[in-house]
Amino acid sequence: MADANLKARPPVTERFITMQLKRDIGRYGMRAIYDESCEPLHLWLKIAGRWLIHDAGFHAGQKLHVHVEHGKLTITAAQITPDCG
Repeated sequence: MADANLKARPPVTERFITMQLKRDIGRYGMRAIYDESCEPLHLWLKIAGRWLIHDAGFHAGQKLHVHVEHGKLTITAAQITPDCG
C-alpha cells in the first residue's frame, strides 16, 4: 500500500482575499444603494477554507486575536489565560 503522505501538497503560505463593500441599507434605505454620496459604508472580508484547519492550525470556536495596523491585519490564536478568581 502506498504511503498517503507522498501525495500531500505543501502548504500554501500566501493567500489573497478581496475586501468587500457594504452599504447600510437598514439605516439609510434604498438611498444607500443608488446615491454614491451616501457615506455610510462598511468594509468586510470573509476568510474560509480547509487551509485554516490544515495549514494555519485554527479550529471552530477558537478565539482569535486581530492586531490592526494601517494597511495590515494580523490574525493569531488568542492566548486565553484561565480566570483564577
